[in-house]
Amino acid sequence: MAAASKQKWWKNSIVYQIYPRSFCDSNGDGIGDIPGIISRLHYLKELGVDILLLNPVFPSPGFDKGYDISDYRAINPEIGTMEDMERLISRAKRMGIKIILDISINFTSVEHEWFKKALEGDEKYKNYYFFRKREGMKKPNNWSSFYGGNVWTNTDSGEAYLHLFGKNQPDLNWSNPEVYNEIADIMRFWMDKGIAGFRLDSINVVYKNSLEKGKFSRALTGHEHYLNTEGCHDILRRLNADVWSNYKSFVVGETVLISPEEAKLLCDDSRNELDAVFFFGRIDAESKAAKRFRKEHNPNKIVRLVDKGQSIIDYPVNYLETSENANYVKFFTNNIQKKLYFEKLLTGLNLSLKGLPFISEGETGVDPQNIEDKDSLSSFYSKMIEFRKNSKALSEGMYRRIAAPNDVFVFTREAPEERLYIYCNFSAFNKSVELYGDRIIFNNYEEEVTDDYSLRPYEFRIVVSNI
Repeated sequence: MAAASKQKWWKNSIVYQIYPRSFCDSNGDGIGDIPGIISRLHYLKELGVDILLLNPVFPSPGFDKGYDISDYRAINPEIGTMEDMERLISRAKRMGIKIILDISINFTSVEHEWFKKALEGDEKYKNYYFFRKREGMKKPNNWSSFYGGNVWTNTDSGEAYLHLFGKNQPDLNWSNPEVYNEIADIMRFWMDKGIAGFRLDSINVVYKNSLEKGKFSRALTGHEHYLNTEGCHDILRRLNADVWSNYKSFVVGETVLISPEEAKLLCDDSRNELDAVFFFGRIDAESKAAKRFRKEHNPNKIVRLVDKGQSIIDYPVNYLETSENANYVKFFTNNIQKKLYFEKLLTGLNLSLKGLPFISEGETGVDPQNIEDKDSLSSFYSKMIEFRKNSKALSEGMYRRIAAPNDVFVFTREAPEERLYIYCNFSAFNKSVELYGDRIIFNNYEEEVTDDYSLRPYEFRIVVSNI
């Protein structure tokens, strides 16, 4: 299995994540759009991007950033047309860039045709969701929502419907074979147009074993009935066999409340489910990990999280946000130059880890001129991506953490013909370190290294060993 996995086209790729509404506005209406993305394809190719992940492009009332989808087979008119999307797919393909779509198959919008028909009393479509009779003021069960409060919303017919997330996002009933068939056909629809795969939002809560009363939990009462169920694994195996494998696609799952061991079950090659999984990996400004990190001022916690994922999952997804919205970046320093060093440190770390690096649009900007500025973050991204693609150790090698002082992360990436030592100083001070390897070949400072045994504030360094 290991040999076969290396042949998958998406291995060693660079994934660039775009929120279309904010990326590039082509017509001056204040909203980013698909023609705007097309206009930036040459810049993305120059940056070194292989895959574009488009956050939801479907029609949506927008209660949850577009994940509340009202039509799976159309394009949100605010960002373009189906013709625009087909043009984007075609032009990206000519440039060697594949496109995957961000999609939620846990729930639809309340404005989806299926749900509207369900509210009208159509029994077929009521079975697409979870409707239960109300008994006075009593809810069908005591589950709590990811967004707070109860998971049931009343209808005018004396019933209530289930939503693990917002009340405008009614959960689909994946015990109904018709729901499976609908979603499978939707995926075929997009892959027939040339889409190369999907990011599946909150995928590990897609299947409910029952609607029984839940055990009280500070986190989510009732989660034992839907979190990481065997039914979820079965759905993914079936979609893989019936749809994804026929298109040689790349499908990545975003998950909630999951351990590295559980994440491994979702993406292990031998299980034929997902290709890859975000389990903690989106260490962004809003994640619980980042909030604890900011509160406790302790970068070693982030290092431990990263190390755990690298050690357990064969091919993890890596996503370390370095954009202006990453509040933990701002926490370290308000000094513009030091902030840039820290952003480059996170960039270097993300692109040095084992697995598949994801880049968010906010991290590099969309101005091609940024690459020409040798001191810019975009320029550093471009250089680091090129370095990664030309390095067997970074693109294919094994990972091993090495003991280091507090606030310093040191690890090796090693292939048969190359061994690299990666140094990351998360401190605002110089740090003395052991020197491994033979010579420094990459770092985030323009000034030459004067002391091989000392890391400068927020320094990222790659040292090669003559093996």
